[in-house]
Amino acid sequence: MIKYLYTLLVGALVLNSSAFADASAPNDDLEKELAYLAAERQVVVTASKMEEHVDKTVATTTVITQDDIAHIGARNLLDVLRLVPGIGITQSQFGWREIEVRGVKTLASEKVQIMLNGHPLDHNLQNAGSTWVYDDLPVDTIKRVEVVRGPGSALYGANAFLAVINIITQNAKDLNGVQTSAGWGSFDTQQYRASWGKQFDNTAEAALHFNFTDTNGINSPIPADSLSVQGLKSNAPGKSQLTEGRYDLEWQLGYQDFKLDGRYINKKAGTFFGVASILSDDRTQQDYNDYFLRLSRNWKIKDNFTVDTQVFHDSFGFDNTWQVAPAQFSRFGLQDTRTGGEIQANYHINDAQTLISGFSYAKEQQGNLIDQAGPDPAHLVPVLSTTEERTRRRWGVYIEDVWDPLKNIRLTLGARYDRYNDFGGTFNPRMGFNWEVIKNYSLKFSYGTAYRAPAFGELGLVNNPVLLGNPTLKPEEVKTFEAGVIAHPVTGLTTQATYYHSAINQIISVVSISGSTSRYDNNGSLVAEGVELEMRYDFDGNLHGSYISANQILQHSVQLGQQLADVPRQRTNLTANWAFDNTWSSFAHVLIKGNTLRNLGDTRNDVPAYALFDMGLLGKNMFGKQVDISFNVYNLFDKRYYDPAPASLNFIGDYQMAGRAFFGHVNLKF
Repeated sequence: MIKYLYTLLVGALVLNSSAFADASAPNDDLEKELAYLAAERQVVVTASKMEEHVDKTVATTTVITQDDIAHIGARNLLDVLRLVPGIGITQSQFGWREIEVRGVKTLASEKVQIMLNGHPLDHNLQNAGSTWVYDDLPVDTIKRVEVVRGPGSALYGANAFLAVINIITQNAKDLNGVQTSAGWGSFDTQQYRASWGKQFDNTAEAALHFNFTDTNGINSPIPADSLSVQGLKSNAPGKSQLTEGRYDLEWQLGYQDFKLDGRYINKKAGTFFGVASILSDDRTQQDYNDYFLRLSRNWKIKDNFTVDTQVFHDSFGFDNTWQVAPAQFSRFGLQDTRTGGEIQANYHINDAQTLISGFSYAKEQQGNLIDQAGPDPAHLVPVLSTTEERTRRRWGVYIEDVWDPLKNIRLTLGARYDRYNDFGGTFNPRMGFNWEVIKNYSLKFSYGTAYRAPAFGELGLVNNPVLLGNPTLKPEEVKTFEAGVIAHPVTGLTTQATYYHSAINQIISVVSISGSTSRYDNNGSLVAEGVELEMRYDFDGNLHGSYISANQILQHSVQLGQQLADVPRQRTNLTANWAFDNTWSSFAHVLIKGNTLRNLGDTRNDVPAYALFDMGLLGKNMFGKQVDISFNVYNLFDKRYYDPAPASLNFIGDYQMAGRAFFGHVNLKF
């Protein structure tokens, strides 16, 4: 099957090349647009908090532009991340998706720091992570996504552990008017977006985005649950109830050097499987509210010395009802807030050296606790709370020096110290160099450490006969070494190979303490290493705008002498975009994922390898450059494939994922 898909992709390229080789030459407008898009893909800010060329930075970086997102037909953020080398996406039993980075995956993806326009989104202090509300983030308002793999705590502090994902959205200048879009697809999915942006003569500017999404979910078959295997009344066999509905509003308001920005999200969802190994019905509901508000200003002290200041307030809350027994429901809710500020100084010493330093402070609080139980959601009464009201204060100081001692060498050296009132301090350095040995061939090396702060739920879980918190927890730590080569052998071709080795220690995991009772503890370590291979070739001449690309990761993650379960040893992406003319283009994508091993003692067969084939058609700048349309088919050959279920759910097999699916999209610009 894999060989067939690969042959089909190559064959499509050959057919397209002969069919459109005589297409009219690109006009001047298209040439300018393509040059702009190429430049967008070559610049990254997240790696060092300053603008760098991706070939020059010491970090391992991938940039996905708005144009890339349009061509691949992405429905949400996860469709974008699936194409990034070293990143995998899987389904969790509770509904949200898990982000795997370089062979390491956790339920809450708390080792990945997701940011929006540089602002951290790990607002869930109870469990950490951002995927609760940001996994299915709509993409119509995204300008670019910067993914920096490797430790980032030297700049960004907590939870920038395995990767930093910075989502940069369109501002007033990008919009310059009104844009609306709508999309419809399989599983009764519908998306709507409205955006407005304007720059005023008095230096004021404003941008507003509104998104709405609703879907009935993939209705994956669930053959059994913990009740049915005991012969008790159950909803199994049945189907997952992962309905999702969300709306969000983002704002960016600016005047002179001041900016006020933020985003509000409300998300309501069912669940894929549920808690207590019980297949839930539509009475299980998850309700999330998340927002942040940030006021910032850039102060220009001198031409080569600027200061960035900001104050912010973040909020995350949930009110979830779960079925936990045949006639028993539980309702959990809380409110987390983070309020703080940051000051950062940027000193451009000369054209070859920039010094960045900063200080941040935040107060984090958890309250408004809800704990109820009863025979059905309409008859719930208060019970002992399983979590605690909590307050945490933390501050951090950091410094970074980016220096080019020679035109072909870049050195980066930085460090950050963070102090918490509940578990103490942590120091995380970062260093590396990028050396263009000969023209168009560069070597790079980096070493860095990072930490993941204990979540409130891990520190203070109480009144739970099965699992308890541990107030003496220390942060998880990772030390990562990377070495790579970037080459441009011929015009239009970019290749990159990266080796990484990460040692993770003080892993926070569940440890049995007596009988059926367990608690969180710093217990265990793991080593993850691998090689990431990437290439992209952009055609020119009459084929300008077309490209082919491929990336592959070979990864090996070991814990207690065993290959880490539920992650593959290899994953490959093959993509091709063919521009028929100045308006129309087609896109093809093959994802090849290797088989996934089980935990020690899990007698199920490994999760089989699979290959998926996606195709799309995009028409841009039609009817006076005001209309874009696209149509995409995912899993074209309706391949039946599975994401791994944990060993505790071995009686259901694994999670069957979506078959063939369709999505159409229209974007209007005024």
